[in-house]
Amino acid sequence: MQVNLHKLTEMTQEQEQLTLIKLRDRAGLTQRELAQALGVTITTVSAWENKRHEPRLTFAQTKLLTQILGCTLDELVEATMERSQEK
Repeated sequence: MQVNLHKLTEMTQEQEQLTLIKLRDRAGLTQRELAQALGVTITTVSAWENKRHEPRLTFAQTKLLTQILGCTLDELVEATMERSQEK
């Protein structure tokens, strides 16, 4: 049986991919709680998590988001970046 190592590597990377959902779950927050803390709607948080829109936040909101999620700025950027931008 031949194994496509490139495909296997891509699948592993997707599983390990840091996402906004994972950061929110790690912080123990619901979409509603995160939305309220940032002063945005649940629909907005959902759009971010489903990659329909990238977050458009002020510096203050970005700082607040990292504090709420207990993550670094690098983790936040990784979690919200389009996968096609990484290559």
